[in-house]
Amino acid sequence: MDQECTENDQGPPHPKAEVAGQPRYDVAISFLSRDEPIALEVLAKLSPQLSVFVYSKAQEELAGTDGLESLRESFLLNASLVTVLYRDGWGQTPWTRIEESAIKDKCLQEGWDRLLFVSLDESSTPPTWLPRTELRLNLPEYGIEQLVGAAKMRVQSLRGQIRRETVLDR
Repeated sequence: MDQECTENDQGPPHPKAEVAGQPRYDVAISFLSRDEPIALEVLAKLSPQLSVFVYSKAQEELAGTDGLESLRESFLLNASLVTVLYRDGWGQTPWTRIEESAIKDKCLQEGWDRLLFVSLDESSTPPTWLPRTELRLNLPEYGIEQLVGAAKMRVQSLRGQIRRETVLDR
């Protein structure tokens, strides 16, 4: 997230109960502030079944901590899957630079299957560090529903659990 956060009717993320050796979140989403509405839509669709980290919704959790370290840990250590909502400019703001560094380290340490890279427009050039062999989802072509499905499938392949939505969750 590259700018101050705004309020929205989505509640804070619901982290999984901490289990030794297990990441706190199923998915962490990195994005530019202008793309926050897309991130919040993905959060709304994933959160009934998965624990999702979106910086703007984790302010209470991050308050009183070293913001740089806490943000870095959210992507590097505390998420099974990292989703990048990408357009030119991502990785070039102070906050997305921190996120990008953590994401690169995560991929190098744990493998590229920990990354779901989403192009938000067709004119943006993906970063040079992203291997050409890695799956890239083109949001204009596939849409939010298929992005959500791809995230769920990737979490399951990483041995994550998908909670079944109940009537009470709605």
